[in-house]
Amino acid sequence: MKRREFIVQSLSASAVLAGTGYVSWDMLAQGSAPSKAPLAQRASQAAARVLNAANPSSDEGLLIHPTTALQRSIQPASPSHARPALAFEQQRAEQLMGDLAQQRVNEPPHEEVVLTAAQKSSTTAQVQPQAQESAKSIQDKIANFEANFTDDVILDEAHYRLLVQSLERINRVQDYVGFGNFNVLSLDETFKYAKYSPRIGEFTKTEKDFLDEMFYADSSTLGFFGEKVVAQQTHVIAQKDIVKMAGTGHYVFRGQSLAFYKKLRTEVGDTLILTSGVRNIVKQYQLFMAKTVQASGNLSRASRSLAPPGHSYHAIGDFDVGQVGAGLQNFTAEFAATDEFKRLQNLGYVQIRYTADNNLGVRYEPWHIRVV
Repeated sequence: MKRREFIVQSLSASAVLAGTGYVSWDMLAQGSAPSKAPLAQRASQAAARVLNAANPSSDEGLLIHPTTALQRSIQPASPSHARPALAFEQQRAEQLMGDLAQQRVNEPPHEEVVLTAAQKSSTTAQVQPQAQESAKSIQDKIANFEANFTDDVILDEAHYRLLVQSLERINRVQDYVGFGNFNVLSLDETFKYAKYSPRIGEFTKTEKDFLDEMFYADSSTLGFFGEKVVAQQTHVIAQKDIVKMAGTGHYVFRGQSLAFYKKLRTEVGDTLILTSGVRNIVKQYQLFMAKTVQASGNLSRASRSLAPPGHSYHAIGDFDVGQVGAGLQNFTAEFAATDEFKRLQNLGYVQIRYTADNNLGVRYEPWHIRVV
């Protein structure tokens, strides 16, 4: 497949199994890695490390309890929504929920999967056009952000393998440098740590090309219409420009962002907490890729919950807030019903980046505070 082409394939014409609209989970599981773990297991484990509620990196829309999210995604949809793989998703939900219930364990690094020409060409299965209609509007999609639509963009088998493989390696970088440092790590620093640490393993050329494709692709083909706020993958966040907020594990930018957050804490109260602050490109890769795994390789569905790499305002000033002790609820629409959110409204401080009626293709995020 040519460079960057994978991102523009739609559900009705992409390289997926006929009659399902998705790559077969069984087909993915048949591929073996040097770790001897099937791809399905590797994918769920890699995503679970990011989606784990005990992991402070589980932020920005990924902090939905995996069980709840999966149960919601397999509910029957309205006739205007495509549900081509309902039975498959039900089976996958049971498997993934079982994997997420297991205690996280430290594992030796997986060796990279080197795709052969035969493997790459195996993703050209013929498909039948889907009969279901797509959503009638952007609002229809964001109101049903966990549903699948006929024009959604999904990864073919070869690129799904690369996504899982790259996510595993990125997760090992986070383990190596620590959560706080990982939030602000640049891509060049990530590659350097990987190159010189046997615990991580050097990124392969194929993996780097895949990350490049994902960053430079036109996000509007996914149905995400937000602007690209970081133009370079190598974007660097200087330590002098950020400050770590005690008790949160997160950074905020000095200046306007820091002053605004302190003002919110002072006037709303100390029950308001920073739940996600500065995030550089690599962190956004990790979150977006984990969300794509959760969405069975559906890039469009992932983009309805999370800005693709380069499009997150967390890289230049925005931050998320929540209610102390609310945990997973802080990253759902239920945050809008809290006293903290009501006080934000009453004080006139609420400047939400993604409103319920936005035209950007992103679900409602009352927790995401607009700064820039």
